[in-house]
Amino acid sequence: MKMGTSQKQNLSVQHRMWNRYDSRPQQAIPEFSEWFLNGIGTFEAKGAEFELIPGMIKISWPGKTPILRTVNDLKREYESCYLRQEITA
Repeated sequence: MKMGTSQKQNLSVQHRMWNRYDSRPQQAIPEFSEWFLNGIGTFEAKGAEFELIPGMIKISWPGKTPILRTVNDLKREYESCYLRQEITA
């Protein structure tokens, strides 16, 4: 039995989708501490300075006022933004 052009196109699209979504290696989701340290390294490369105070982090950008963030704020950001983004991706 011969396949028509539209059937070939349908199979081509189907296999392309399988190859794109099913065979991609799954990325491991980093723990909070690894995510935190990667973030510090990324922003230090962009010019930010970090000072670790017990329970808090002081973030200083050149020419701007420093920002104080608690570790709980960053954990909440990790759980609500980063993990949710990984699940939907």
